[in-house]
Amino acid sequence: MSSVLLSISGHDRAGIVRDVAEALLDLNANIEDSSMTALRGRFTMMLIVRMSEDRSMGELKAALAELEQRTRLTVQSQTISDEEASVSALEPDHIITVHGADKAGIVYAVTDALASLGVSVVDVSTQARDSNQGSVYMMVLEVAAGKQGDAMKAALGTVGERIAVEIDLHILDDAVL
Repeated sequence: MSSVLLSISGHDRAGIVRDVAEALLDLNANIEDSSMTALRGRFTMMLIVRMSEDRSMGELKAALAELEQRTRLTVQSQTISDEEASVSALEPDHIITVHGADKAGIVYAVTDALASLGVSVVDVSTQARDSNQGSVYMMVLEVAAGKQGDAMKAALGTVGERIAVEIDLHILDDAVL
């Protein structure tokens, strides 16, 4: 069986997930992993799909082309190796929340500190919102820090002071999940 990474985006509307799932179901393709979100009127999704052995990549390409034409979505596909497909997703062990006045460089400063410690970002979500005090920036990161928790806390404290944002670190507890 082949695994394929699909990147799909388009103007947000009801039924996008259904349309994509239907096209894949018609090919007997299994959605094994996915991330989907709406961003300012655009919908985007990334999926790892396992193709059935009785279906070809040509059939997938044809079905995706038909999906694009019918729905006006943009679809990109990339075959991934069996080795890549078998890699387990990193499990986050910490959540980081960041908020403060919106300005350029917040994402860079936080992720630079994490990368310097070898901490992997598993998921990140950001949003700027207008408030009575001006534009407020919010970011939530799920990270796999391993044994770097204490060093990460210190590094993020330094970053928060330097760029004048509040950064909180939370340990993920299996009992909470």
